[in-house]
Amino acid sequence: MGGNNMKISVIIPICNSEKYLPQCLDSVLCQNIDDMEIICVDDCSSDSSPDILEAYSKKDSRLTVIRSGTNLHAGVCRNIGLEKAKGEYVLFLDADDMLFKGAPEKLVKTAERYNADIVRCRAEDFDDVTGQSSISPHNSLKKVPPFLFDRAISYKSLYPVFSKICVAPWGGLFKRSFLIDNKIRFNSLVCVNDRSFFWESVLKAGTIVFSKVFLVHYRTNINTSLVGRRIKNFSCHFKSYELVYKASGALPPKMRRSILDAEMFDMAHWLEQSAGTEYFAQTVEMMSEFLNNMDKTVWNNIGRCVWYKRIAPL
Repeated sequence: MGGNNMKISVIIPICNSEKYLPQCLDSVLCQNIDDMEIICVDDCSSDSSPDILEAYSKKDSRLTVIRSGTNLHAGVCRNIGLEKAKGEYVLFLDADDMLFKGAPEKLVKTAERYNADIVRCRAEDFDDVTGQSSISPHNSLKKVPPFLFDRAISYKSLYPVFSKICVAPWGGLFKRSFLIDNKIRFNSLVCVNDRSFFWESVLKAGTIVFSKVFLVHYRTNINTSLVGRRIKNFSCHFKSYELVYKASGALPPKMRRSILDAEMFDMAHWLEQSAGTEYFAQTVEMMSEFLNNMDKTVWNNIGRCVWYKRIAPL
């Protein structure tokens, strides 16, 4: 590997991903970037994922495998990969997703052109059952006005648009020195371990660029359901909210409210998803307690909030 001249590091947290891992790795290794490294952090997998990783690492020296003896969850695994990374830029990819051919190279060129700390880009949904691809407004930046693409912006100059885009770490390219120098890391929660990372990164970034490039095939409708994990560990939403609440404390009221509205919309969505499950009653009780204790001074009238109107009937 290219030592200090590494252009890009692709960091992949892996936990029992044997079904999708080969496709994921193939999509990365086929990229036309010689000065690229792939850092796979195996989170205590009990399936054949470790064997797959070992086989791939023997075939391609760009791939490094780090193994954890205990289950650390995706956020901590990404942090481990980031500490190991040498690339000028960093991509985070999930083990069940795939990269578009040529996309990372295009994003690096965009980042270099604008000297960007972050380049946010598009993703295409891929249904694992039907094999069909589709474009969702949330993952494809359809809610971003066309004139905002391919230009240097910052959060504070155009803050409302950031509440309308996907916060997933696979939705962007990051300058590694920006993340390291600002000590930006993922939280250690079982799930919801990326939302605080998103907000901290966009708040601290000097230059952000929205790109029309599609980077990731985002796999949907899979058996290892995020829905079940999020509902089972719903308290992670509250802990994530508190992290974002603290990180946004110094912002002007309108900016802070925009961020916290987005967090509560996400929470309302997952609360609705829990309806009909064995966890629903407990989740509603937890949400009620959270609302009773939360700082409501952020909103002039919480009863008017759209997210509150979604939660209240439940």
